[in-house]
Amino acid sequence: MSYHHLNINQLTNIESNYYLGVNARECARRMNIGKDKVYRYYRLFKQGLTVEEIYSTYKQNKKRCGRKERVLSEQKLKNIHELLGQGWSLDAIAGRDKIMDHSERVSTKTLYKLVKNGVIDAKKLRRKGKNNPKNHKETRGRINDCKTIHERDKQYPKASMNQEYGHFEGDTIVGKNRESAIVTLVEKKSKYIVLLKASRKSQDVKDATLNWLNEQVEIDIKTITFDRGKEFSRWKEIEQESKIPLEIYFSDPGAPGQRGLNENSNSIVRQDLPKST
Repeated sequence: MSYHHLNINQLTNIESNYYLGVNARECARRMNIGKDKVYRYYRLFKQGLTVEEIYSTYKQNKKRCGRKERVLSEQKLKNIHELLGQGWSLDAIAGRDKIMDHSERVSTKTLYKLVKNGVIDAKKLRRKGKNNPKNHKETRGRINDCKTIHERDKQYPKASMNQEYGHFEGDTIVGKNRESAIVTLVEKKSKYIVLLKASRKSQDVKDATLNWLNEQVEIDIKTITFDRGKEFSRWKEIEQESKIPLEIYFSDPGAPGQRGLNENSNSIVRQDLPKST
């Protein structure tokens, strides 16, 4: 049975019953609460405590409940700030700690709490807001004749995709004046990132992707999920000509969050390959 603390109005009601001489059992019946709880407050009133004092003590104790805020050492905070200065993301810092098995390991959640509390300066973070392309409007259209991410999820539940190797998310990032492009692929379990040099033409994207796939014949690649950009319009040819029997799917239009890992990895790649290159 869960315990619910009484609010100040209920405490006042109990206090009134106490000073009117109503016994604890009858008070509990009238208020439809446990008699043990009423007996406890009757004892406090007998000691001379007021409703305000009882409620104030409860509030103070409440603040001390729950998990204590974690405090990192000065050296650990210094190391975190140094890595942020080198362009590391909070996720990468937490992942590094996990791999290197530091005695003072931190999770991504802890790091974001430090940002929220002002311990880590948010201005030092690699990404400071939402992506907002400068007045660019896509004019090349989108792919409609494709297998959707919803079909993929029926075949491969999300939980299993994160537990077995071979499921990739894909996109392209563009260079200066949107003339050049790189195909980016990231594997969902290992977070392994692949970069393939191409142009924005669908034939070049197909060739780059297919050449890479045919070099990975010993790897069990099961799926690739792209966005709806026209550069992936030759996806059927990739499936048919690949030496690996894989399935290609597409996220919904305007739903980059369905390929969240890929979107995040693209932002990491952008640190070394800005749009000006």
